Amino acid sequence: MPKDLTKEDINLGKTLSDWTFPEFIKYQYTRGWYISFLVILVLLLIFSIVTTNILFALILIIATTILYITRKHNPENINFAITEEGITINYTLYQWLEIKNFWIIYEPPQVKNLYFEFKNLLLPRLPIPMQDQDPVTIREMLLEYIDEDIEREGEPISDNLSRKLKI
Repeated sequence: MPKDLTKEDINLGKTLSDWTFPEFIKYQYTRGWYISFLVILVLLLIFSIVTTNILFALILIIATTILYITRKHNPENINFAITEEGITINYTLYQWLEIKNFWIIYEPPQVKNLYFEFKNLLLPRLPIPMQDQDPVTIREMLLEYIDEDIEREGEPISDNLSRKLKI
């Protein structure tokens, strides 16, 4: 279970590397993107009405509302650190024992991400944008504490699709 901390709460051991990254990417949308989005949304809503699938229509409306609300806000900066005890995200500690493995997808300039998979199946995969960090150095640090999943060769489909659709 992750522990919420403040910077001064406990000694996390030596900080091996730390950086900040934006909470999410705030894309600039073109008029064409908005038109395409609205056309697809209307077509899906019509489909849900024709097939009397009201739940699907409700999910579309809720997803669109969430997308609209989140895009009105500017992303906050997230503090990330690799320490001797584990990783911290905004001072929430995930100990090495909780983390199953990691992998790095480094295909600049589009994709420069570090991923963590947890042993607890209820915790989702954790993507960390690497910003200007050296992936070789980060990999060497992490290999001292957890295993690398070398079978993962590409960006997860959900991340790829989100990036391409700019959502």
